Amino acid sequence: MAPALNTVDICIATFRRPAMLAALLDALARQERRGATLRVIIIDNDLAGTARPTAEEFAADSGLPVLYQIEPRQNIALARNRALQLCEADAIVFIDDDETPCRGWLAALLDCAERTGADLVFGPVDSILPADAPAWAHACFSKPSRATDAEMPYGGAGNVLLRRSVLALHPQWFDPSFGLTGGEDTDWFYRLHLAGKRLVWCNEAAASEPVPEARLQVRWARRRAFRGGQTYYRVVVRRYTRGAGLLWFAGKSLQLLLGLAVAPALRLASYPAFVGLTLRLAGAAGQLSRSLVSRDYEEYHARRLP
Repeated sequence: MAPALNTVDICIATFRRPAMLAALLDALARQERRGATLRVIIIDNDLAGTARPTAEEFAADSGLPVLYQIEPRQNIALARNRALQLCEADAIVFIDDDETPCRGWLAALLDCAERTGADLVFGPVDSILPADAPAWAHACFSKPSRATDAEMPYGGAGNVLLRRSVLALHPQWFDPSFGLTGGEDTDWFYRLHLAGKRLVWCNEAAASEPVPEARLQVRWARRRAFRGGQTYYRVVVRRYTRGAGLLWFAGKSLQLLLGLAVAPALRLASYPAFVGLTLRLAGAAGQLSRSLVSRDYEEYHARRLP
């Protein structure tokens, strides 16, 4: 068993979602703490400070210590890095402002970290679709199943526990160059993996997030897949040797061409399967585009947010 994690800083980067933030904070107040001392750090990425009333009301009602600050530059990496600069606890936990953790979420993260000695523990984030969601969306927003304690090369910051000791490993945590594109979490956590840190999965530490209507569009899903492909190239593929990179480029190009060839027939046979194929092709196109041109799709620019 690894040493107990007796203090926890829960970090939330938020941007113009006061109602969702309030629901998340309410769920945090009901978490089983296992004797750990909790503090909530809220970084508002809105210069207008729209999350301040919600943070202040929670601090007054919950009795938990709350640290609220504004990161005026719109950039999720800078907001999360500001939270890390304020952390003092044994364990640092990130959760997104539109998520709701299950009742035993925090206890499961702590138990897994202490049992396995892992440096990072990731939990699932289940997408909650509206009842009238199109059939293709169920496959698009489903997540792959993993076994608890399974090791991973990277993961997302929407639901993760980190030991504070990992902060000393790199001078740069979340890379601000990913701040409007997304992928800053994949990048840093993959660097930690390459440095020998242990990253594991915990199925029991579940959170959920609603899928807004604006995202139930094939166009949005393809853009997200394209951006995901660009992120994968920036994080993983760019580290390939020259020979491996040439083989990757040839294989990815062939995948794209074959997919485009079969897409019309699949469109006639099954629209959900067709959408799934086009999402994979969008991801491949994103990877190839980033290998040729250093220009990124800024998914999290304010003008693009739903």
